[in-house]
Amino acid sequence: MKQLPRTLRRSGRLGRYALLLSLVIHSVAADEPAAPLQKQKGTEHAVRTTEPFTIAVLPDTQYYCDIRHKLSAKWGNGDLRRYFFAQTKWVRDNQKRLNIAFLVHEGDIVQGDVPEEWAIAKEAMSVLDGKVRYCMCLGNHDMGYQKADNKYGFNIAVNRTTLFNQYFPREKFAKRQEFGGTFDPDRHDNSWYHFEEAGLKFLIVALEYLPRDEVLDWANRIVAEHPDHRAIVLTHAYLKKNKTRTTGRRKLKGNNGEQMWQKFVSKHKNVFMVLCGHFSGEAVLTSTGDHGNPVHQILSDYQEMNNGGESWLRYMVFKPESNKISIHTYNPALDKFRNGPSSRFDLDYSMTLFPKGRAANALDKTRENK
Repeated sequence: MKQLPRTLRRSGRLGRYALLLSLVIHSVAADEPAAPLQKQKGTEHAVRTTEPFTIAVLPDTQYYCDIRHKLSAKWGNGDLRRYFFAQTKWVRDNQKRLNIAFLVHEGDIVQGDVPEEWAIAKEAMSVLDGKVRYCMCLGNHDMGYQKADNKYGFNIAVNRTTLFNQYFPREKFAKRQEFGGTFDPDRHDNSWYHFEEAGLKFLIVALEYLPRDEVLDWANRIVAEHPDHRAIVLTHAYLKKNKTRTTGRRKLKGNNGEQMWQKFVSKHKNVFMVLCGHFSGEAVLTSTGDHGNPVHQILSDYQEMNNGGESWLRYMVFKPESNKISIHTYNPALDKFRNGPSSRFDLDYSMTLFPKGRAANALDKTRENK
């Protein structure tokens, strides 16, 4: 067989060497981590989905725990705790179906600030532990209990002492990923929580009944330090059934609903909702904050219905794709809905993402001004 010219034989060997070398280089490169992709300017958004998610709302549960003075006996049965358990068990059992991201309790957890009633509340709420994230705010029935010679046999909210911290201690909740902090490092009375769903960051500030000025100062700071979070204010007495915020003074010194709006709620662009109870009934008031942002203020309270509410609760379905929040009023004990215009309605709420850069810059400016 005729041999190839020497130059071609050399080039063939060089080609084989080059091929071998390229294979070695490719093998080494395969073990190296890939270089990060460069993001285009202006496209830095959080990862998101359009899957709906839900926030559950427990209104006043005071009659369900009312076993000392038994004011609930007017309905013929002085022990209504089954309705509290019906609520929390239903939320737990429907967490996956409704994608329940969080539950809030609007206060008046118990009828009187006494151990046997807090024990019921603790047991009922513990149904959610490890299953559904939750937080609670204090109502007037949850503090300042004092025996009295009146038709009820006791007074409430004569001061801010409460057994809440023994049954729902700060240290228990501080271990949870969603826990943000508290106003008082040793108490759970005023707290804030955070979570993320559908690529959207949320913050919940839970405030005491008639929050004091120093508590509102703290709440202002928390919300200002998290401009990339959509903020919900949870407090007990804020909005009345006639769709007006509370005014006037109470024996316990603190801020009413209108003062809370002026000093705190209206001041932040990222506050979009206030949830409250206290006044029996339903109401919605949408007001415009100082930055032109709509703030939906929602009253939910069913304590004067049969059996102290008979387990009526609310759940709010957030729908990022349509920028709607659907409000549902449901009774798990009776398995039925309330469908009147004040019970079943939709709220407009833009769930367009905040650009990461803008939020970070706003946070830096907030810190610089402190």
